[in-house]
Amino acid sequence: MKRIAITGSSHSETSVMTNALAAMTGFDIASCPAYSLLASKYMLTPEREKCQWPDSFVFCLGAFTERLIVEQSYADRFVSEGSVLHELVWIKCRYPHHELIYEQSMINSLEQVVAEYASTRYNHIFHIGDTDATGLFDHCIRQMYARHDIRYQPVNGIDREAALERMVDCLSVKPVLSAKNSLLKAGNRQEE
Repeated sequence: MKRIAITGSSHSETSVMTNALAAMTGFDIASCPAYSLLASKYMLTPEREKCQWPDSFVFCLGAFTERLIVEQSYADRFVSEGSVLHELVWIKCRYPHHELIYEQSMINSLEQVVAEYASTRYNHIFHIGDTDATGLFDHCIRQMYARHDIRYQPVNGIDREAALERMVDCLSVKPVLSAKNSLLKAGNRQEE
């Protein structure tokens, strides 16, 4: 089984590396629908950054549910863009301190479920580290990995080709494309 998740604070970097690794291995890409689709489905504020607490929580729960459905449909060979962890870290960074105890309790409960899913469902988690040592997202996700004993492998995304080759070596998969061609294909997919 090769169920892979790629996390990182930069959405565009995570997306490029996910697409490139999928192209290089021939695996499917499991991604969550865009916020605009979830907003329409769950009747949320149209812009994610303008969400208040209730919409933010519904977005995280809805995104987790959608990711579960997508990832279950790919069974045993997929690369998950951002994984189920990204929306959770987003809400934790957005609401680091809560005035009301039930808000913190709701986030902690969601974190327990998401962390359990991530640690049991993904065979490999690659985390593209933030080049900014003060990055809140990067700090938060690494804390969560440590707190829940979620195994992950840090990836230096500066040399993308070398990073992809290391990931494929770690997965013990024979590449169907070179790292260079996989990145070209991923870049073209980003432009679409």
